[in-house]
Amino acid sequence: MASGFVLDASVSVRWVLQDGSPADRAYADLVLDSFEVASAWVPALWYAETIHVLRCADDDGKFGESVLTGFIYRLGQLPIGLDSAAPLGVQLAVASISREFELSGYDAQYLELARRRNLPIATLDKDLRKAAKKAGVPIYLRQ
Repeated sequence: MASGFVLDASVSVRWVLQDGSPADRAYADLVLDSFEVASAWVPALWYAETIHVLRCADDDGKFGESVLTGFIYRLGQLPIGLDSAAPLGVQLAVASISREFELSGYDAQYLELARRRNLPIATLDKDLRKAAKKAGVPIYLRQ
């Protein structure tokens, strides 16, 4: 799989939830459209995080099981690679990044992956964007 960008769940869940600000939805759609020419990398937690958010929305009645199942199937059709770095090394780096940039362990995994692979990050998370800027990691599709 060719290099491209690191995909944060804050972007991918927008594709089905269609919530957030118009600017957030437009950015998420731009990222989705970019799969025509780019591929993404995600940490292993991306799948669990995405499904958790979608299950909560499903429980809130925002959509039904068929929408959830269809969306998960469509995600599987996108050129998204699962990072397979050795867990111990990644855990130590994530802990360090979490402390250094005052991020949750979840968000630190995305930043660690972007730094290690020298890739921009696609995120709508304000804290992760701020940390990426401090770390010198570009935001995907932003100047």
